[in-house]
Amino acid sequence: MRVFYSQKTEQVIRIQLTQWRQMIQEHLTRKHQDLSDNWKTCALGERIKTEGKDLQNLKDLSPEAIKLGYDFSVALQERNNALALEIIEKIEKLSTIWRNES
Repeated sequence: MRVFYSQKTEQVIRIQLTQWRQMIQEHLTRKHQDLSDNWKTCALGERIKTEGKDLQNLKDLSPEAIKLGYDFSVALQERNNALALEIIEKIEKLSTIWRNES
């Protein structure tokens, strides 16, 4: 059990949001903004999928994750690639995005 936990923890710590990194390197369009407006398809949504979970309620996310998700959406709306990449890095570095996990 301990080995599985440490492997799972290692995977979570090394989460890379490659899908959104690739999209941001493209020319940002309205399609990207629409994707970022949906919590399940934004950068946080990619992390949720990577962790193998599903988002039932926005309140399941930590306040910091919610703020980063909102900031990410605003960065895409403003077509600010540099800021969007910074936010992705912050999302990747969060130890958890879930409210009830520490």
